[in-house]
Amino acid sequence: MVLATGLIGAINREWPGTEVSFLAEAPFAEALANHPGLREVLAFDAARKNHPLYLWEFYRELRRRRFDVVLDLFGNPRTAQMAFFSGAPVRIGFDLRGRTWAYTQLAPPASPRLPSGRRPVVEAYLDQVRVLGLKAEGAYQTFLKVTDEEKNHARNLLARARLGLREKIAVLAPGASWPAKHWPLEKFTELGARLKAEGFRVLGVFGPKEKALAEDFKGRMDKDWIFIQEPSLRGLMAFIEAADVLVANDAGPMHIGPAVGTPTLGIFGPGEPEVWFPYGPPHRVLYAEVPCAHCALDACPLMACMAALSPRDAAGQVLAMTASRPLKRA
Repeated sequence: MVLATGLIGAINREWPGTEVSFLAEAPFAEALANHPGLREVLAFDAARKNHPLYLWEFYRELRRRRFDVVLDLFGNPRTAQMAFFSGAPVRIGFDLRGRTWAYTQLAPPASPRLPSGRRPVVEAYLDQVRVLGLKAEGAYQTFLKVTDEEKNHARNLLARARLGLREKIAVLAPGASWPAKHWPLEKFTELGARLKAEGFRVLGVFGPKEKALAEDFKGRMDKDWIFIQEPSLRGLMAFIEAADVLVANDAGPMHIGPAVGTPTLGIFGPGEPEVWFPYGPPHRVLYAEVPCAHCALDACPLMACMAALSPRDAAGQVLAMTASRPLKRA
């Protein structure tokens, strides 16, 4: 979802005045609130995806908006249905088995596949707007809006930690949805210790579904570290925006960093940075090209890719990323 926000800027840049709506799954849709390039954000309640009455009302609302164009970026059977039942005269999707019936036009790939057989996800998204005639030139920039009120709230809470005048804040986000995407927690804590020795204050952030991971981390962390288990997605965005650098596994928080303007170090194991990390400097990747790389497994008994990544190298990347940047809170 966050990666797709780059299309909003591309459309607004080449077609000024276009009204763009964004459909996302609840509760993640709240991350798109206040986006200056969106007319509205629509939320689909996946918990009620099999309730006929809810679906009837949902599809009726889509048709009521009389969209001119629908782009199905997700491309699964359910989103293909959404595109079809929207009633839009132009419906664009990918050439995927069992879904092409829902579209009026297919988006052909405009670039070759990677050696793994996959394509950068951003390139796939841009293929759909190219069908509309957009050149889609210029930098692809994701964006999430953090309000001034949210920024002030996060900074006021961080002020209670009595940060030093020259201390930078490094946010560590050790969570991930897939087991194989977890860089070991002990490596995160070693990285935190190294950054602390370099003058950083370390902030560990966890979501509401990461209680066990959060408690384990809390037991390992130094007393001078800052610990937050943030139940709100918007709150998480605000803390990441307030930080000087973010270090995160290949997961949702990693994409929040570049979208709110925080230099981000993405840690990749079985995933492919070429596919899922379209960000240029100051953002960087920590990745090991081991023999079994590009496997995209969600669980692995070996984890050679993650074992090859050292906290020392991660700390070096962070220092290089932040060396010439002023404090965020200055």
